[in-house]
Amino acid sequence: MNHSSIAKLMRPSLASAAVALALGGHAGVASAYDTNPPTWMPMVMSQISLGANGGLQMPDQNTFTPRCPSWSSSCFSSSPLPLTLGVFSNGNPNLAATTFAQWDPSQPWAVLQNKAFSREFGWWGGSGTAPATLKSSIETTYGAGASIWIEVLSQTAGLETYKAVGKYGVNANNTATVDPLAGGYTGIFGTAGSATKWQWDYMMDHNIYAVDLNATNGWGKTFTATYNVYVGDMYGNELAAAAGKNTIETWAWAAPVPEPETYAMLLAGLGLMGTIARRRRNASKA
Repeated sequence: MNHSSIAKLMRPSLASAAVALALGGHAGVASAYDTNPPTWMPMVMSQISLGANGGLQMPDQNTFTPRCPSWSSSCFSSSPLPLTLGVFSNGNPNLAATTFAQWDPSQPWAVLQNKAFSREFGWWGGSGTAPATLKSSIETTYGAGASIWIEVLSQTAGLETYKAVGKYGVNANNTATVDPLAGGYTGIFGTAGSATKWQWDYMMDHNIYAVDLNATNGWGKTFTATYNVYVGDMYGNELAAAAGKNTIETWAWAAPVPEPETYAMLLAGLGLMGTIARRRRNASKA
């Protein structure tokens, strides 16, 4: 029986509880927290550039190849990108993790508790002086105050996006020391009531994409987001001179599938929740 079949047998309230029990994704206090928040490794950097006709361009996701870092026992797909449950002690994603990472609730990255996540995808302006050259070219072509904006046009329900700065998402100096001014782990692209438009800073920005798999019944599913990358004014309004010079990009992330033994634990959790429900019904009749 696959996960979808199991989920269909469960009432929604019991389903979430049973899955949480099976995967250790409880909301209580953990005995130990993961040392570091997720890093941006292994990177997939999609460079935004300006074409000869003044149009923005980016490589499509399917042009990237899998990455096989030495610290991982398996390779990372590039299309779709994998969402992972946990990290190694240095914050690199652990594809082999079968339980949710446990995050310190006092830290900004606690928004990832009980969620699968990825920071691999990055908006990139190129190496060396390329970002500064791109910024100058945009302003020369479209006027002072013109800049690049990214707007999410559509996305799979349940996909969340949080701003991340630097290697650990909270400080431009690439440490895990939280810089309150950096705004790491604040919602963007509509997450947590944020605007759907985001003004790109020409930096290498590996934001974090996350999904509450229990709430969305998202195990084994693919989540996508389609973005409009365009030139706008300081308020995010597309400039008339830049009409038709935008690019539409769609990126995808794949949620993990529970291990076979996890199904057994899930069923055990379902049985426990069923027993509790029956006892409550019997008690109410007494």
